[in-house]
Amino acid sequence: MIGQSKFIQIILWLFLGVVVGSYICLPISDPDLWWHITVGRWIVAHGTVPDRDYWNMFSSSGVWRAYSWSNEIALALIERIWSIKGLAVAQLVLGIGLTWSLQFVCGRIARDHFVGALFGVYAAVACYNNFTLRPQVIVWILYAYALLVADDIAEKGISSKRLALLALIGCLWANTHLTAALGLVAIAFWSLQNSLSQVSIKRATLAVSAFFGGTFVTPYRGGEWITFFAKGGHPLKYQAISEFQPATILQFSTVFVLLLVFLVLVVSYTTRSLPTIARGALGAGMLLAGMTAVKFLPFAALTWVLLFSVWWRESGATHRSRIHDNFAEGILTAKQNIWNLAPNTGIAIAFFVMSVSVVNIFHLLRAPLHMGIVPKGAFDFIEEKSLPKPLLNEFGSGGYLMYRMSDADGNPSSKVAIDGRTNVNPDEIWRMHQASFSGRANWQDFITKVNPGTILWRQGSPFVSLLLLSPDWCRVFASGTKDEDYVVFVRAEYFRSRSGELTSIDCE
Repeated sequence: MIGQSKFIQIILWLFLGVVVGSYICLPISDPDLWWHITVGRWIVAHGTVPDRDYWNMFSSSGVWRAYSWSNEIALALIERIWSIKGLAVAQLVLGIGLTWSLQFVCGRIARDHFVGALFGVYAAVACYNNFTLRPQVIVWILYAYALLVADDIAEKGISSKRLALLALIGCLWANTHLTAALGLVAIAFWSLQNSLSQVSIKRATLAVSAFFGGTFVTPYRGGEWITFFAKGGHPLKYQAISEFQPATILQFSTVFVLLLVFLVLVVSYTTRSLPTIARGALGAGMLLAGMTAVKFLPFAALTWVLLFSVWWRESGATHRSRIHDNFAEGILTAKQNIWNLAPNTGIAIAFFVMSVSVVNIFHLLRAPLHMGIVPKGAFDFIEEKSLPKPLLNEFGSGGYLMYRMSDADGNPSSKVAIDGRTNVNPDEIWRMHQASFSGRANWQDFITKVNPGTILWRQGSPFVSLLLLSPDWCRVFASGTKDEDYVVFVRAEYFRSRSGELTSIDCE
């Protein structure tokens, strides 16, 4: 039987994951969530995965692969059964699952579950800016477990069980997201020992081969790799998109990652317990990728926190008599004090932690949707007034419009001008969109190309200012603050034809 002290330790470990997992959950705002749901609806209704696009008015007739199909089905079913609050709960479960997974993996590698809980929580909080309800979060969890298996291979050698686990992780990854190449690189570098011996290279080769083989067990039979190479330059090509922009020191996650890197380097130097060359190179590479595009910052955070866990294990920091570092001494002292208090105050601490979690969860469920980012109010107005199609929209709202302009089976009633799938929008359309968004000299080319009856756009853009100055367009709806919510325009002649039904402070 588990002793009382051990039981309280487990409860605190679990509750810590709950409070941090609920903390990183914000109201649903991810623009890509909605097209994922739409594609999931289509897959459920048709019983197969799509091989081309059906929702974008300018998409080419080439192959399009729904590489996140498994997650899209789950999201579509959750939305169908439990609506928006169900999605908010799913995001909450994902946040807690991410935190628990990082606590577990860090604890296994560090061989100290108290330290693993601290490191795992730090990594989860470092993902705060990037966390949302989308398939890439599942990949963060898979990344952590892939490195755990690779660490076991480096420490204990190859076994059929470990290779099977890597193949399973590769399969899950390929059916979730397009970034399986990151897993290949990470496993190769992590499983290498200090020297590039024949045994070490053989282990790394078998580990990578097992993972790579698993990526071909998909409905597209590994065709995702073709899509990946076609999209390889998108982080640099689409830097106007927030997730592809370079990291800055003003971002929450950037500070956490840089502090972690600095701390690992300092303690490694003071204890003379440096990472292996291969693992150090992996950490440097992930840091460079994260600083180049914020989308990859979570991978940098996970890599460096696992390097920290390896340092804890290999520097002898788990044994007080062997440590030679003030930081490790501080952690061990904190650990001892907390465990000494746990038998007497553990339940009170657990109650406090859960109370914080309940408050976070209550706020999330009370307002599950971020109305300042999701254009629900604007599109409700368009539907209520039966405004004419097609719609001209900006990049960020395209996924939500796909969702609203498709039926319960994912079949579109009207197509979007541009959406969040960068491998669907033609380069010409992207350039036209950017010209409009930035208010450049050729800003009207996008309007000419789409020939819209209605324009839905985010306020605060130069494009909106130009439309307000144009005699051809009338603003009939505006919501929220200037920099957050959306505005709706119709053509001036259409506005006059519905005099009395529509109002506009710009067109009398």
